[in-house]
Amino acid sequence: MNPGAQMVKLGQDVIDIGKTRVGQEYVWGAHVPLNNPNWAGPWDCAEFTSWCAYQAYGQIFGGGSTRDLSKADPYSGYWYSEARKSGTAISWLDALKIPGAALIRAPGPGKIGHVAFAMGDNDHTLEARGAADGVGIFGKATMRPWGIGWLLPGVEYLAGDHLPKAVATPAATTLPAGYFWLRRPLFKGGAVVAVQRALARNGVDPGPIDGEFGPLTSTAVLSFQVMKGLEVDGVVGPNTAKALGLSYPIAPEASDDRAFRQAQSPRGPDTVPLPVPPAAFDGVVGIAQIGTTFKATTASGFTFNFASIDDYTDDMWRLGLFQGKTAIRDTKQFGTFAADDFPGFGQWAHFIEPTLSAEGGARFATLNTYDRAAFTFGAPQFAAHTPGKNFILYLRRLLALSDAAKHFPELSLRQNNAGKARVHLDTGNGFKDLEEEVSVVRPNGKTDVQLVHLMAYLNPSATQIDAAELSASARLINWLRLDPTTKEIQIGVFVDQCKKNIALAKKEIKGFTGNDWVCALWIADMLHQGRGTYREMSAALASGNPEERLKDIGRRDYASRIDTVDAGVAKLKASGVMSGFTV
Repeated sequence: MNPGAQMVKLGQDVIDIGKTRVGQEYVWGAHVPLNNPNWAGPWDCAEFTSWCAYQAYGQIFGGGSTRDLSKADPYSGYWYSEARKSGTAISWLDALKIPGAALIRAPGPGKIGHVAFAMGDNDHTLEARGAADGVGIFGKATMRPWGIGWLLPGVEYLAGDHLPKAVATPAATTLPAGYFWLRRPLFKGGAVVAVQRALARNGVDPGPIDGEFGPLTSTAVLSFQVMKGLEVDGVVGPNTAKALGLSYPIAPEASDDRAFRQAQSPRGPDTVPLPVPPAAFDGVVGIAQIGTTFKATTASGFTFNFASIDDYTDDMWRLGLFQGKTAIRDTKQFGTFAADDFPGFGQWAHFIEPTLSAEGGARFATLNTYDRAAFTFGAPQFAAHTPGKNFILYLRRLLALSDAAKHFPELSLRQNNAGKARVHLDTGNGFKDLEEEVSVVRPNGKTDVQLVHLMAYLNPSATQIDAAELSASARLINWLRLDPTTKEIQIGVFVDQCKKNIALAKKEIKGFTGNDWVCALWIADMLHQGRGTYREMSAALASGNPEERLKDIGRRDYASRIDTVDAGVAKLKASGVMSGFTV
């Protein structure tokens, strides 16, 4: 067919063209010249559908919003974005009834996209499906994950007496019982353990064997499907289960169910080695686990809950400790920041109050060891991975206190190779510089410079509860109880950090002078959290309402935090305590 030569473009045309390629080879990522009518493979799903559409209609669909054939790069994500902008986006269930309608699964985190054409019988699709299947016509389409249907612009479709209406948000896929895929809430249970163990037996790492079908397990399923030439959809259905060596529906063994129950109640180590405190010193002498909570006991018999178990997924799965308001409610001795308690910092104490309230309720003992920083502590949530700022500055000042050796006898300030006083660990065979900077590549491919040795001292494993993180957490929190100076140091380090951030912002943000404390507070909060760019802040200051524009930066993802800071700012305005303050 001469592309685009016919006057009337019909949805059936892509079916007629595509059927001539049935049986040809699938290669994931294959490149196809869309204007070559004699191309006979290999294909991948998006290249196949884009080639069929170009041959039928003389137009580029799903190629990246270009009219230049040399630049066209068919991709399921482009098919999805174009479907939301032009033509008619419809329910994928409706699309199955229309010959030539596109069926699209959008790519996303832990999810590879896919594109096919509906045969119009509510059951079959025409597509380049996978290495094991190649190009073909496949049934049971309603048992596969789709996101959206699309009627291409300029094409006429035949579907009985009428076509379905466009929908603003097409229905999401609902797969039959017994299928597993990445969804919210996550699939959990012994059957997921069986899948994870089967993936591991087949040489694919599913992450922790925890019975939760999360991003790591989904990625492992995708990798396995590529390896076996299956349809790459991240879904464990009959075909993927069979390839994994599992029956379908998947029936977990007793050991799978037992492993899931154990994963749901993770345990810390049976014993946590602690330094023996000097006589008459109320140091931590014992740590016990009660359910998912850890309780410390001091030499005087005082007990306090200092952490609970929590997990987190960003670019990998992590398990660690969390200290929030529930555990801290046991006693008021650990403290919550209030500006009036720190008159020595003047108006700066009030300036930082909204940010500290948003960080963790301004609790001095706030703790988490489950994110990529490995260890985060204090009302400002100082992170341990960053060189020359945050937690390491706090720790240096703590170790300069007279009682430091009673709390952390293994740590001391010593000169490094450059002659600077830095935190060192007594290993028993010498002293190790915990502030050595190391360049690391994170699981998402990004490179960071981190304090790897400090992180390893505080939290050796990201996927289990360690004696080291329990010991360090309990002793730091107990130090807060025994010495109010530790709280003042937290505030001092944070105020210094705010001043440095603001000084740099004055150089980088056009129009920022620091004379308006409200705008300065919003900028300082954003810089501490990392939710806005200098360019965004410059644009906000140049607008007719700088304060409102600054508040809007990052609101989509951080509305709750912004509202907390906003309430704090309103309180400061009403009190008048910030009158005349400039930064």
